[in-house]
Amino acid sequence: MAIVLAAFTFAGALAQEKPEGLRLPSVVGDNMVLQQKATVNIWGWAKPKSKVSVTGSWDNKTVTVKADPEGMWVAQLQTPAGSFDPVTVTVTAGKESETIKNVLIGEVWLCSGQSNMEWNVKSTLDMKGDLEGELSPYIRLFDTGRVYNEAEQQDVNAFWAICNPDDLATFSAVGYGFGKELFQALNVPIGLIDASYGGTFIEGWLKKSVIDDNPSIVSDCRAIKHKKWAGKESQLYNANIYPIRLTTIAGVIWYQGCANVASRPRNYGYSLRTLIDSWREEFRNPEMPFYIVQIAPHTYGGIKGALVREGQAATADKTDHCEVVITNDQQEIPGDIHPRLKADVSHRLAQCALGEHYGVSKAEFRSPAYESMTVEGNAVRIRLKNVPTKIVAHGDFINGFQIAEQTDPNNPKKIRFALANAEIQPDNSILVWSDEIKNPVAVRYCFNEDIGNVFSAEGLPLGAFRTDDNYSAIGVRPRIDTPSEISVTFEGKGYKKSTFTEGAHMWPNLQQVLSDDYPKEFEGFEMLTANSVKKVYTAGGKITAHGDGRVYCIARNTKDLLKACTKNGWRTIIPAWLKAITPDGRKISTQYVVYKDVKDGEVVELPRVKDHYSVFLLAKSIEYIPTEE
Repeated sequence: MAIVLAAFTFAGALAQEKPEGLRLPSVVGDNMVLQQKATVNIWGWAKPKSKVSVTGSWDNKTVTVKADPEGMWVAQLQTPAGSFDPVTVTVTAGKESETIKNVLIGEVWLCSGQSNMEWNVKSTLDMKGDLEGELSPYIRLFDTGRVYNEAEQQDVNAFWAICNPDDLATFSAVGYGFGKELFQALNVPIGLIDASYGGTFIEGWLKKSVIDDNPSIVSDCRAIKHKKWAGKESQLYNANIYPIRLTTIAGVIWYQGCANVASRPRNYGYSLRTLIDSWREEFRNPEMPFYIVQIAPHTYGGIKGALVREGQAATADKTDHCEVVITNDQQEIPGDIHPRLKADVSHRLAQCALGEHYGVSKAEFRSPAYESMTVEGNAVRIRLKNVPTKIVAHGDFINGFQIAEQTDPNNPKKIRFALANAEIQPDNSILVWSDEIKNPVAVRYCFNEDIGNVFSAEGLPLGAFRTDDNYSAIGVRPRIDTPSEISVTFEGKGYKKSTFTEGAHMWPNLQQVLSDDYPKEFEGFEMLTANSVKKVYTAGGKITAHGDGRVYCIARNTKDLLKACTKNGWRTIIPAWLKAITPDGRKISTQYVVYKDVKDGEVVELPRVKDHYSVFLLAKSIEYIPTEE
């Protein structure tokens, strides 16, 4: 047996007492999956400078290495093609020996990001049924937990689990759905490593030395104001990625970006490209597949969310072996930052891997994307790429397009947008126009929080885009359906009746009034306002509908409102926000119009939220019946 020294550098590892005996990290343990047909690392700790021998049962070849002065060692083994036959790995150091049992050889993927990657199987609507069915023992799960640390950690408190209802219930739904589809298509064992943490910024997942080498990212870190994550750059990397960095993986799926909308969204694409490059270096694979899930529409202000999506799409377009999954159709509850339907997302990720990396699927995995524009009179023709057959629209009206013209002939940055009509042409181009715009210069599609309805015939949504590069032009509100004009009767207490128009008093006990930032489609509707009282539930009441249609209310986008959407079928109209204005002219308190579809005579409860801004009833006409105090 030849004695070899591992060609790795461990400088910067967490200081610890020198080991007195053999120890393995948690990711090198029973039930693990090793990457097939690869040079894989088996590593751990032993007495400093001691000899360690590692043998894989698939070929019974032994590799002997020498621990470094701190006691760390790494042995490299060659793995065969994937198999469902369990193997073992035996590690011997002096008189000590450990055998890693029930090991499978197949494909290993890292699933990382924030809450939409963390979102577990039991919390989905479309995947939790798997918990009641037969689960494959050839899918193995490793969850690093929700951890972060100031220093690089040697290990993580986790274990490899054979797929079972208890462990799967709390595992990443997107990760599991992705792995399950790979298992079915490739017919080899699948190992999934879930390293995700809700609410986190991309800077937390970057190695400190990488950040320090990038002054712009250093500046981005200083700009983070989040009460939990400000000043915690690199800490997610330290606790989740560093301990598993020696694992040989096939690739990464990544679902993150929501947190960065609140910091510097224009810079997200650069940070993402930096993360991909650094992780490829960390995992010793310069062509490692990296598949990105674009953040879904939410209630982000202006174009901040769109800028993160733009960075995600641009990164995928400019980086080899990198793809983006579009999600602007994934809004089961409009405005919900956590869509509970994850099957489509995991399927689209799997199609990227099966098509781009494994080459076993010929199904189209790239969404249609913007390619070029041509001005034709008062219209613009948009041409797309990634269109295998044809483009289709789901619905009578093509949603999400805006068109702009220049307002200052001496300043090309001065442009104004208008809502646009769009029509799919026989050659799969899209003609875009508006009667308000005579000399168009730019077009945007879903470059806000609009929900798209243009798809390839294969079912993949058109990605959001803009043809301009103007960061100051915010665009206009997305289209709002003509409001339902049914009348209602309301029974409740503590409300005051008024008209929905600019200058209307918002809360009877406060000085704020409705600003000019409100959905004009509801101009002239009646509303019932109530006092603003902190930290108590709003009064609520009963709404009786007089006609088939929709009943509306105005509320903040809070967790309590989301519960009303989840349990009682209320839905947020994302474009229909409004703001109050204070006596000194400040716009405050973004509120949204929320609706529920009803039948004539149906009685529904006005949502109640624990918030110091009341929930208002909004209808074409309201008969208010005060109840006893």
